[in-house]
Amino acid sequence: MLAFVTVGSTQFDALIQAILSSSVLSTLRRKGYDQLVVQCGNSDFELASSISGGGQSSVEREGINIELWKFKPTLQREYEKADLVISHAGSGTILDVLRLGKPLLTVVNITLLDNHQQELASALAELGHLQYSSIP
Repeated sequence: MLAFVTVGSTQFDALIQAILSSSVLSTLRRKGYDQLVVQCGNSDFELASSISGGGQSSVEREGINIELWKFKPTLQREYEKADLVISHAGSGTILDVLRLGKPLLTVVNITLLDNHQQELASALAELGHLQYSSIP
């Protein structure tokens, strides 16, 4: 199964670092995921230099094949292929994924100036559309 992670057009170091941690990768593997595609944006993390020129990098960890890249013109194809989407709580991303009926876990970026991601994620979770979390 394939999980897709996106940070949108921003930098979300905590999400990328958490996703690539052994504990998260092991949990994904136990749940049956063997592929992980990560759209990193401008995030700073251990493997960021391998995609700094706009390229793509692949690595295997914890039994999961991981593909990393910064940006693509559209993420629609990635959403369609994914069995699970893990995303920042941006409104555009949330709406695109929900329209496809894909399971969606949003992670609120608490470092942003206002709390719009928290408000949106909380409201949609109350309506049963998604699950959300944050990274301390």
